[in-house]
Amino acid sequence: MPNIELIARAFLCHRGRVLICRNVKHGYGYLPGGHIEFGESARTATAREIHEETGLDCRVGRCLLVTEERFDAGGRVHHEINIVFHVEQLGDHIDPPCEVPSRESKLAFEWVDLAAVASDDIRPDSIKAWLSSGGADQLTWISGFSDCT
Repeated sequence: MPNIELIARAFLCHRGRVLICRNVKHGYGYLPGGHIEFGESARTATAREIHEETGLDCRVGRCLLVTEERFDAGGRVHHEINIVFHVEQLGDHIDPPCEVPSRESKLAFEWVDLAAVASDDIRPDSIKAWLSSGGADQLTWISGFSDCT
């Protein structure tokens, strides 16, 4: 039986630009982050993933968004729950348009204007819609399942 993927993601926004992680091979983008490991909190996973992918330390703030998605990729059905946290950069301050380093050759980081998100290939669709609306100041739940809309 397939598993539900639980993913912690970072919303780092500065002066109207959001940090996007780009899949170098396929070109689509998403909020930085990754899978939560067993026994790990979602906040801890967010900080760990940011550090693993960029080498940067960050402070993870409050939860902003929870989404539920089901989609086909590579001939396989995926079911994922994304937990998005507000994140602030610590250490050396990195502002757009400064480059954010990537420790993984398959990933690149870029600052994208929130106004441009709607025309970009940002995944999943629920997070793209949330970003396109400017994000929310209160916790938001979005489900891609037809019985929850």
